[in-house]
Amino acid sequence: MLIGKVISIWPGRKLVTEALLTSFCDRRHGHKGKSLARQNILHVFLKEGSVSSRQIIVQTAIEREPLAEGMIYTHEHLWLNLSTARDPAGKLDQFELIVEEIRTLKALGVAAIMELSCLGMGRSIEHLQRIQLATGVQIIPATGYYHQGFHPQSLRTASVEQIAESLARELTNGCEGTSVRPMLLGEIGGSGDPLHKDEVKVFKAVASLARQFPVVVTTHAHLGGGAQKELDLLLAGGIAPERILIGHLDLCPSLEEVLRIAQQGAYVGFDTVGKQSYAPDQRRIEYIKAFIEAGLAERILLSCDISRNAYLRANGGQGYAHLIQTFLPMLTEQGIAPATIKLLTEENPRRFLAAAALPLANPGGMS
Repeated sequence: MLIGKVISIWPGRKLVTEALLTSFCDRRHGHKGKSLARQNILHVFLKEGSVSSRQIIVQTAIEREPLAEGMIYTHEHLWLNLSTARDPAGKLDQFELIVEEIRTLKALGVAAIMELSCLGMGRSIEHLQRIQLATGVQIIPATGYYHQGFHPQSLRTASVEQIAESLARELTNGCEGTSVRPMLLGEIGGSGDPLHKDEVKVFKAVASLARQFPVVVTTHAHLGGGAQKELDLLLAGGIAPERILIGHLDLCPSLEEVLRIAQQGAYVGFDTVGKQSYAPDQRRIEYIKAFIEAGLAERILLSCDISRNAYLRANGGQGYAHLIQTFLPMLTEQGIAPATIKLLTEENPRRFLAAAALPLANPGGMS
């Protein structure tokens, strides 16, 4: 008789055991079976129960609603203000140009965007609502705190409990006077290795919240650094790894470090696609190919991280559509199968969002 950890794929759906899947994979794949069972625990059990066929409820900028079918960008900004005296252009606020580009994404098959502007980043729920209404793309807002350079001064003296309480108010009562209660905690910022002591407090607060609320957690690993420290803090706080996305790991110079994050069950963000001054897209492709070879393709999430007006296409930037119009064709040219591209752009992000397990009932959408 097999005895193993019971894993719920979705509430009220099929239950499987880790031991059962390991036994199945051992028989099918030999010595690689245990690794396959761990890495593909949500994907192997039955084709007809795949995540793409499940109704997933998401909190958008408008209301709580079923996630639409199509591609999902997993780390974007649609309205942002990180401008400083040293960087006055650090903002994204050209509404008509943003709407035009998101309409293009809609025509290209994009269903939803995870919008990760949070407290201290100039987030505007009102503008996110207007963009969703103008484009038909579901905008999924977030709450949290960015890295220490953009923390409010109050965080310097706040305790972990007080930081958690400040975010819990948005998760419970809604953001910015609306009844939009985020399902994303992100982008939770780290400034590299070592993390700033105030960032450590935020990560601990986020971990405590994720045990209480139906959320998933996305992070900012600055230039790809400090990823393991971020993951360690979240795992130590009791969050299941499949509810964690460590962001910007396409900027990490160590492929081995990025693979280790995925091997622990967390998702990795190759989410600065098109930012060639940070890293060439060809390196991102090599990382993706290495993940496929390692059997870890189910842990990759893609996006562009458009974060200032200069990145918009009308201003000479790569634009949001770079991922679909330039990068995905590059993957195809490198021999990446269409099914794998669909995995990266549709199935993986749907599975990640499903881990938040939101109920459909909503005490209100737009206020």
